[in-house]
Amino acid sequence: MFYPSDFSEQVNLGDAILELSMKELTPTHFDSLDEIAGFLSNWGETDWFCIRVVQSLLQKYPSQTLELLRKWNSAKSLWKRRASVVAFVRKIGESCDFTSDALELCNNLIWDKEDYVRKGVGWALKDNMRSAKRRALDYVKSLRRKGVSSVITLYAIRDLKGKEREEVLKISARLILNLRLFITTRLA
Repeated sequence: MFYPSDFSEQVNLGDAILELSMKELTPTHFDSLDEIAGFLSNWGETDWFCIRVVQSLLQKYPSQTLELLRKWNSAKSLWKRRASVVAFVRKIGESCDFTSDALELCNNLIWDKEDYVRKGVGWALKDNMRSAKRRALDYVKSLRRKGVSSVITLYAIRDLKGKEREEVLKISARLILNLRLFITTRLA
């Protein structure tokens, strides 16, 4: 009842009550959580909800929570779409337990028009790179080759340094050079 108010103080109270109820939450409550997610209206609320609520449920009830996240992944709400991938940041991303699921849901959103969704995709990729570095890094390189938004790839490589980072960034430069060459030869 606090979430629809759109007053941050009331939303925070709802968050506190929800956090105190984590031990009692089960998949039977997922319809209510889906409804709450429909009231998310900014990145702060969304990220808190994912890190404090969804991640715990993902660890306790993986298959049911993944089903909910897949539903959110194609939702009209940009905040539900963001939540579908931000659920895989921090401890979940670093665990390597859900890398395949994270990459699947991220891949569904690589062409999303919303900046907050793209930033969520990049964040999930960055944190999954901490545990499944080669797999996530190869995926990020493939995204550069496809020409996805640099918001995603720059967020994803935020922790990379030196040669690894340069290697990813060069992919874009080669793509642009090849595109220029293609255009030049077509116009000639």
